[in-house]
Amino acid sequence: MALYLALFRGINVSGKKIIKMEDLRKLMDAEGYKNVKTYIQSGNVIFESDETSKSKIAAAIEVMIEKQYGFEVVVFVVDIDDVNKAVANNPFAKKGELEEGTKKLYVTFLSEKPSVENMKKLQHAPIGEDIIELKGDILYFKLVSKASETKLSNNLIESKLKVRATTRNWNTTLKLQSMMEDYE
Repeated sequence: MALYLALFRGINVSGKKIIKMEDLRKLMDAEGYKNVKTYIQSGNVIFESDETSKSKIAAAIEVMIEKQYGFEVVVFVVDIDDVNKAVANNPFAKKGELEEGTKKLYVTFLSEKPSVENMKKLQHAPIGEDIIELKGDILYFKLVSKASETKLSNNLIESKLKVRATTRNWNTTLKLQSMMEDYE
């Protein structure tokens, strides 16, 4: 049995693609996932599975959601090593740039490492003074203002990088890491 984190992209946002976390927990439990725990309404699910392929688990959950709810959702499945890597490699945390507050820091999990050419397209997109940095298949960004004012949406990131993406704020990322480390 291995421990995983499923990150759902775009559920429970602006009244669209509504999935109650308690219902999702029960559904995943009924589908054979073990010790299912959810965190906040944006679709973060920690669970155990005998399956060792993260891509197979993600595909199975996507099918399960479409079957149950009638809409498509992109699901990323990562393990504790992936989450630890995402936290350890945050370039803004290393540079001591946390004094302004962690609410302006974000971690975007990408389906794969984007091409250099596509990364340049994102860097030249109209993102204002927000700062981005790519580390492998994870995009980090630091906002100069509020999240509601940034142009760095998942849609922009996906369209420029030509990969699938889901974003979590820094505090959520740290909480998910802690939950996985303390998992019982």
